[in-house]
Amino acid sequence: MPPVRQSVSDRSGTVGGVISYPMEQLHQEVAFIALHFHWSLAEILNLEHRDRRRWVQEIQAATST
Repeated sequence: MPPVRQSVSDRSGTVGGVISYPMEQLHQEVAFIALHFHWSLAEILNLEHRDRRRWVQEIQAATST
């Protein structure tokens, strides 16, 4: 059995990141972005986690005024 890694690294070499993500929240984010941008499921799921969260925040900010 391989040893457990000490840390998780993204493509930029920084340590951290999302190990798992609540499926309910992922579904809500996908639905929210799809509703406002009409992007496909594949396009939304191909976004990095932080990019998807940023788009959700931007949409919320734009629609709350």
